[in-house]
Amino acid sequence: MFENQTTKSFLRKMLPRIVKATVKAVLYFIFLYLIPMMIVSQLSAMAPEIFAVYTDYLSIFAAIVIFSVVASELTAGTIFQHAFNIGRALVLIIFFILALQGGIISQDIAVESVRLHFVVDLRVYLAMLISIDLLSLAKSMLQAVSFLSQRVEQQHPMPQPAEEI
Repeated sequence: MFENQTTKSFLRKMLPRIVKATVKAVLYFIFLYLIPMMIVSQLSAMAPEIFAVYTDYLSIFAAIVIFSVVASELTAGTIFQHAFNIGRALVLIIFFILALQGGIISQDIAVESVRLHFVVDLRVYLAMLISIDLLSLAKSMLQAVSFLSQRVEQQHPMPQPAEEI
C-alpha cells in the first residue's frame, strides 16, 4: 500500500493531529464566525450604518484565529507551533489596533432629519486586549525557549558527577 515505512509512520503520526485540527477548526468556526455573524447580521438589519462594517472585521478575526489554531495543532511538538503562536499574538495586536481605530471610534448617524455624531473612547478596552495578547506573546516565547532547551538537553545530556571511592 505504501512505498516505504516512513510514509506510513508519518501518516500514522499526523492523522490524529489532522483530526484534532479539523475538530478544533469546526468548533472555532461555529463559535467565532457563525454565531457572532448571525448576531451582527441581526443588528446590522436594525442599524446598518453602525454594524455593517463589523461583518468584515468579524470575518478577518475568525480567519486569523482559525488559521493559527489549525497551524498550531498540525505543528504540535515542534518549534513551529510556538512560532505560529507568536505570530498569532502579533497579528492580533495589529488587528485590534486597526479594527478599533486606535481606540477612538466615531460614527455619524442620520435619524430622520437629525444627524448625530457619536464618539466612543475604547482605549482602555484596547489596552486590555493588547495586554492579553502581549501576555500570550510572552508565554509563547517562553514556551519556545523551554522547548529549545529541552531539545538541547536531550541531544547533549549533562554528565553525571563521578562517585568518590
